Amino acid sequence: MTVVQKNQALPVDGSLVGWTSDNTLISSSDDINYYAYLHDNILYLFVDVKDPRLDSAIRQSGLIVYLSNSEENRKRVGIGYPVGSFNLLRESPATYNDFTTDPEFARKPENVELMRSLLNQIYSKVMIVERYDGQSNAEYGFVEKHLVEIDGIEIASDQERRLITLEMKIPLDGSTLYNVEKGSIWVGFALEPPIFRFPNTDTMMNDQQSRGYYGQRNRTAQRMRSQPRMLSRDDWYLLRFD
Repeated sequence: MTVVQKNQALPVDGSLVGWTSDNTLISSSDDINYYAYLHDNILYLFVDVKDPRLDSAIRQSGLIVYLSNSEENRKRVGIGYPVGSFNLLRESPATYNDFTTDPEFARKPENVELMRSLLNQIYSKVMIVERYDGQSNAEYGFVEKHLVEIDGIEIASDQERRLITLEMKIPLDGSTLYNVEKGSIWVGFALEPPIFRFPNTDTMMNDQQSRGYYGQRNRTAQRMRSQPRMLSRDDWYLLRFD
């Protein structure tokens, strides 16, 4: 799709004001809208979340924006903002491992308080996602927002709004960590929840233990064996410029 060029830039403040015209809307759905336009060789993006369920999922798993001139390597570099409470656990590898392998992790009182605290910190940092060949397992890093803005990227969200917004400004001169230049650009908006590796508990229970009083399978065992169903999505657009 062709991105419109504008003569005037908008302030990067997370506000939807100025983004409502049809010529900047690149995709619209019941739960989320995406906008884009170009000004002075700078790409502006806006994400407007419209559904509370999607909003909740982003607050947990984060929202990652990928940009690349290469379709094959389009997931090489991404920026996550808000980072999501689950991702903030990655800063402590041991805790994150417990979170993804212990089915009772979220039920422990100290972890309930931890997750509540992290939910209030999702705007405190920016998450950098890197796949060095564009396809391998991702590596994650966290930096202060001003460090991302050194090379011209700007990021903002309207934190007073009930549902999440994300606004970005990215120079298209190859100078940013995205290393993108004006031309055909792949942009992806991704929600990537954790991969849980809960153990299969069948070997830990005999047949009598694994069934309830009325002969039904024990629900706790089912919960421990099953990976949580978490909302994920991967929306991609090929942007072109006049």
